[in-house]
Amino acid sequence: MTRHLQPDASSHPGAALVDALAFSIVPPDELSYPWVLENLRRFMVLEGFEQRRGMFGFRCSARLGDGAGVIAWGGESQRGRVYVSLMGKGCGMVFDWQGLASWLEEHRAKLKRVDLAHDDFQGQQVSIDWAVEQYRADGFNAGGRRPAHETVGDWLAGNEARKGRTLYIGNRTSGKLCRIYEKGKQLGDPESGWVRVEVEWRDQDRFIPYDALTHPGHYLAGAYPCLAFLSEEQSRIKTIAKGACIAFDRAIENAKQHCGKLVNLALEVFGGDYAEVVDRLRRPGYPSRIDPFSYHVQHDPAMLDPALREACA
Repeated sequence: MTRHLQPDASSHPGAALVDALAFSIVPPDELSYPWVLENLRRFMVLEGFEQRRGMFGFRCSARLGDGAGVIAWGGESQRGRVYVSLMGKGCGMVFDWQGLASWLEEHRAKLKRVDLAHDDFQGQQVSIDWAVEQYRADGFNAGGRRPAHETVGDWLAGNEARKGRTLYIGNRTSGKLCRIYEKGKQLGDPESGWVRVEVEWRDQDRFIPYDALTHPGHYLAGAYPCLAFLSEEQSRIKTIAKGACIAFDRAIENAKQHCGKLVNLALEVFGGDYAEVVDRLRRPGYPSRIDPFSYHVQHDPAMLDPALREACA
């Protein structure tokens, strides 16, 4: 028996974002991964190719871009298939979801995983307490018995938790898993009200339609009865900017704690020459906590400027 995702067409199609995508595809005429990469560039920014050892049963693999995703190919048992996985950063680099979905459908690609997410930056409609109430009231019961659940994080502190809490509903072995978590706190802001609800589907005995990539709000709202109310349009840029700002502020605070006194000493040693101190302390790259947002930050560093943070509000 193959299960199908049930969309809720009454919800806003843009009430969710695609936050993860994995698919397998068979290139025509015995072509392989170069054909896949060439076509992907029609729909997303894709720079960089770092070949690695095989994975997921494929003989070869490579890291795409600056952590945008992975691609795998090769091996007799794979019969010419190519596998592609894009996580949050890679999905944020897609600029044409309609075109990508149409291309995947045209070549009969199989969607292996899709994650859809909705962000409530103030935690006013979606919260951990709301999720617990909905679970107890069978709001996550989608036609069968109440799904399993698991809690992770600083639950004993309740609403005073500074590191954030996560509620998992369902499990990956069944091919459907929901996560509700305090994303702002996860990124490092203990005062943030930002909560994310995210549903992950995998293709175990389940068909994931291409339409989920172009109408993600319909499918997230249809995932569970308690999500049917979701209607607020989601903005990829706002989500990226909000996360990047929190991560940047946390990185600055960490640097102050670890290097602030050294900066004071260095200024005395170099006679107050700020440029000399900066040149001696800086090194290439971005902090690891900024990496998920690095592509957008690199092209628009002003989004992190405290004086220009309209997108982070």
